[in-house]
Amino acid sequence: MAPLRKTKIVATVGPASFDREVLRGMIRAGMDVARLNTSHGTLDWHREGVRLVREAAKMEGRPVAVLLDLAGPKIRTGETAGGRALELATGATVRVTAEPVAGTEERFTIGYERLTEDVVPGERILLDDGRVELRVVARDGADLVCEVVAGGQLGPRRGVHFPETVLAAPALTDRDREALPMAVAECVDYVALSFVQGAEDIAATRAAIAALGGDIPVVAKIERKRAVANLDAIVAEADGVMVARGDLGVELPPEEVPVWQRRIIAAAGREMVPVITATQMLESMVDAPRPTRAEASDVAHAAWEFSDAVMLSEETAVGKYPVESVAMMDRILRQAEAVMGRAPEAGGDGEEDDHSLVIALAARRIVESDRNMRGIACFTRSGYSALLLSKVHPEAPIFGVTHAEAVYRRLALARGVVPVMSRAVLTTDELLRALDEALLAGGYVEEGDEVVVVAGLPVRAQGTTNFLKLHRVGDAATFQW
Repeated sequence: MAPLRKTKIVATVGPASFDREVLRGMIRAGMDVARLNTSHGTLDWHREGVRLVREAAKMEGRPVAVLLDLAGPKIRTGETAGGRALELATGATVRVTAEPVAGTEERFTIGYERLTEDVVPGERILLDDGRVELRVVARDGADLVCEVVAGGQLGPRRGVHFPETVLAAPALTDRDREALPMAVAECVDYVALSFVQGAEDIAATRAAIAALGGDIPVVAKIERKRAVANLDAIVAEADGVMVARGDLGVELPPEEVPVWQRRIIAAAGREMVPVITATQMLESMVDAPRPTRAEASDVAHAAWEFSDAVMLSEETAVGKYPVESVAMMDRILRQAEAVMGRAPEAGGDGEEDDHSLVIALAARRIVESDRNMRGIACFTRSGYSALLLSKVHPEAPIFGVTHAEAVYRRLALARGVVPVMSRAVLTTDELLRALDEALLAGGYVEEGDEVVVVAGLPVRAQGTTNFLKLHRVGDAATFQW
């Protein structure tokens, strides 16, 4: 069997890839997770997108998870007089208001109804991805009086950031709440939450999903300065995190973004949840068939920092080379992983008596000390054991063996985990036999190969890992407990 790529690839589905055959090509090239971004398109479009991904994955015989990325509140400037770009001069004074007005150089709209309540003098307002910067001088009725710190042209409907402001706007908007019933009905595998400011945003989203009868892991997008300030609490509450470098790079100085990328990845390691590094990874491939050298290095460094996954955005959503972008990402990751040093032994804060972590660490040490071991075969009902193993970073592959279709797909995001479908088992006696059958049928091992088996007993239990066995594939037929 060819060497397995450990770092997973998330690719965004958009107009350039909204086609079953293109999606099949992306899966063959290495896509593990398909992202659908609700900032664009209708809910019916995204519903059809989920189904197209499912069809393509079934035809390719590959597990592909679906990540539905919720838009969150999108705060923008208003329309301008005549639709022209405003010329905002550095040092000038300008008024901004939540009221709808035809914007001029003297006064224009920012579409946030609590503008004068939430934003206080001294705080900055960044416009158009930070190209224009204002500093609030005073409140005056329905207006904020601002100084233009960094001037430039400002067109209509440009994005707005408040890096220093605690906004009352909830992360989960009305539009997002409309998307959640579709997410539950279509059994999407992950939901990504935008505009996260604190752990309570994750809890509220999880509660909204549960109220609809769903159980979908929530990925927190770290894209606000407030999220960075509350990082540990957010990561502890979330089921996964995304280093959303686009918006994060607006709210933070550029030189701080790589530092926080490393800190976010480390925080995910401590809490043992998946982490996705995202935005502008191969951006030049939107229009060009090859990335820049800097982009290739960026992808490699994300792998060397032990990201679970790296993400393509515009490259596969609207770019000219969606399949080639995935293939290029795959090649860069394989080259990077071929020269990786020894992984850190594993996360966890050591504050809890976690027998599951002890088993996972023991499995890693066994496969590293016995080169005859072909991998770790983890029999999991919920995915917990396999996700935990992925965070101790064994050099050998982790075969996440499960009978649950949803778990099979979700494990496509976990670094180093090869999802494997198995028949359901009800007793301990059946466990090894089913595991042998699944590994042999998938061609992952040959009869007589040795693996470390990790599982939770009794078989019907979930959320605990308490069993480890050195196992020769094919011996299960004669094994007696």
